[in-house]
This record gives sequence, structure tokens and C-alpha cells, in this order.
Amino acid sequence: MITDYAEERQRSLVLDYFGNNARIRVLRRAEIFGAAIFVVDFDRGPRNFRTLGSFGAGAQVTEQSSMDLLYPSRLVFHYERLMSLAFAMSARSINALLLGVGGAAMWRFMRAYLPDCAPTLVDSDETIVGTARRWFYLKQPVVLDTAQRFLAGSSARYDVILVDLYGPGGPAESDEAFWTRCLDALAPGGCLANNWADFAVNPKVRPMADALSVVAQARGLEPIYVTRRGFRDNLVQYVATQPEIGAEAMTDVLERLVRDRHIPDRGRGILENCIIGTRFPIA
Repeated sequence: MITDYAEERQRSLVLDYFGNNARIRVLRRAEIFGAAIFVVDFDRGPRNFRTLGSFGAGAQVTEQSSMDLLYPSRLVFHYERLMSLAFAMSARSINALLLGVGGAAMWRFMRAYLPDCAPTLVDSDETIVGTARRWFYLKQPVVLDTAQRFLAGSSARYDVILVDLYGPGGPAESDEAFWTRCLDALAPGGCLANNWADFAVNPKVRPMADALSVVAQARGLEPIYVTRRGFRDNLVQYVATQPEIGAEAMTDVLERLVRDRHIPDRGRGILENCIIGTRFPIA
């Protein structure tokens, strides 16, 4: 429940963050997610955006997902564009598992640029799923379950697995057992990509990223890390099962995605000014 005072305070925080001309579409609590979420429309020059956000510790406004209202299928956040490279790191892209729906950005991208790839969407919060349907054009059924339970109860295999699981305090808890199930769910030649936000300041991220690396390396697979220099953006960690896909191949991966999927602007900016390596970028 959000009290009148709390709602007024949250509306003020949203307008302070996005500008007084921003238009708040919805503000409500997502119980499973564990915090209040909001949808806001705002302008940046000639472009119009719709953002799904939440409130973290200390009334911090966090942008979870954003959509360009003129070009809904285009990925707004840099980390989302990095995640899309997983489709070119897989031997094929017949199906994909999206763990975490958010504002359905990756689903819209797939629908436009990978229409032949069948997505399975999993999210545990009905409020967030309903918000994605109402405000972010999501038109596909979603498995309402935790990622852990879904993987434990499924024998399906996927060419691409995108993991983007978050709560108000940051990334959802993950351990070696979870990552084992994720990699078990990859089809031969498949690729997993995980999004790590606030990796430079959140001490919980490194142990979870290391857990994924341990599980991957036990299978003879070398994780790949990509983030922008300066460490202000998110970090994406990949595990590709094709032996020829290594850190040195990421430029070729981008070229393949652009060529095969006709990505706008030829993927300009996706790998520019990025650090690409096989170790967590902060010692």
C-alpha cells in the first residue's frame, strides 16, 4: 500500500528526475518486486520516451527500462544493445529464453529484428507483467514464476538465454546452482548473456559474476565481459558455447548481427569506447 504522503513524495521525486513536464502514467507497488514502480512519459529534445522505473534505497529513482515512443523496437539503453549481441554469438537463433520482463524492451526488439526466433518470457511479478502489457506493447504470454523454479522444472533448451533479474536493491541473488541450471538450458552452440547494473559500486555483484564464471569454466567455457570505459554503465557477462566466439571476436559478432538482422545505424555505438575482456573489469 502507498499512502497519500508517500505517493506525493514519489511523484515529486519522479518529476525532479525527469523534469516538471514529464507525465506520470502510473504509480503503484509491485509486491513481488518489493517496491513501488512507475511509468513516465518525457521528452528529450525531439524524441519522446516512456520509462519504467522504481524506487531504491533512500528514495533513489532507478530507470528499469525505456522505450522510444516513435521507434518502440529500438533498444534505448546501451546494456540492452550489448545483450542483443548474444543472438549473433549463438550458432542459431530459433528460440530464446528471457528471464525478467521489465518493460519488454528485448521482446519488442526480437519481434522486429528476429521474427523467426521464438521467445519464452518468465517473470515472477504479475504487476510488472501487467504494466508491460498496458504501457509497453507486450502482447505475448508470460510464464509467471521465478527464474529458479522455471529452470528447475523445465527440460527445454534455448539458443539464447538473456538474464535480467532485478529487485529494488539491485540484481537478484544468484549462485552456482542457478547458473548451472542456466547453462544446462542452453542448446548446443547457444549463448547466455547477463546484465549487471551498478557493478562498480555494488559489492554483491562480483561474487555472483564469479559464480557464473566458475560454472562456465568448469565446462571449458570462457566468460566474456563488456562494458563502457569509465564504469558508469552496466556490465554484460556472456557465456558462449561456440569455441570460436571469444573476446577477440566481438567486433565480428557485431558485424554479423548488423548484417543478418539489419540493425539500425549499423550498430553504431554498441562496442565503441568499450572494454572487452575475459575477467571482471574491476580487480
